[in-house]
Amino acid sequence: MSELSPTLVIRPHPSGYVFGAVVLLLGAIAWAIAQALGSIRSQSDLIVAWLVFGGLASYVITDLIGTAVPKLVVDGDTIEVRDLLGRHRTFARSEVSYGARRSVFVPRRYGNSRTTAFLIVSKDGRCLVRLAEEDYDPRALESLVATLGLEWPLTKNSTVRQINREFQGAFAFDYQTVGFVGLIILAAVLAGVVFAKFWWL
Repeated sequence: MSELSPTLVIRPHPSGYVFGAVVLLLGAIAWAIAQALGSIRSQSDLIVAWLVFGGLASYVITDLIGTAVPKLVVDGDTIEVRDLLGRHRTFARSEVSYGARRSVFVPRRYGNSRTTAFLIVSKDGRCLVRLAEEDYDPRALESLVATLGLEWPLTKNSTVRQINREFQGAFAFDYQTVGFVGLIILAAVLAGVVFAKFWWL
């Protein structure tokens, strides 16, 4: 193993599993209450209920995948990143110049909110890695900075447009990820409609 750094693996904070389970449990409780009170009296009511439940289910699935799949590994002079879809990118540690943190208002899994983007920037100014700081244990990010031999960056307020100008590719539009999430939502909705139809029969 290279002497440049020990092996370091960081993943999103496991609280995502807890949050997803709580949302799913609350949805199941709401469904049981609606059934017990007789709120679902027609096929259209059942379809609406399953559309709502399917939306919650797709949200939970996306949240769980977003917690389980992403990973960043530093092993010697190699840095490997795995994203939400399981795609791998590898680059040399020698490409890294510094770290940056930008507070920005963007859509998040839990709704639109201000988040802190943690960026690893290359020597030519490109964004090599962008992590949502709230998804990770602060100690994991501190370990990443220490392992790469960087200084802990200060947080600056910014916008998505400004960040893209400052760090090329930081918030590039990802058609594959958007399509993947859309397919999950569509599958959950269609499953709900089909179930509602056969349930009522």
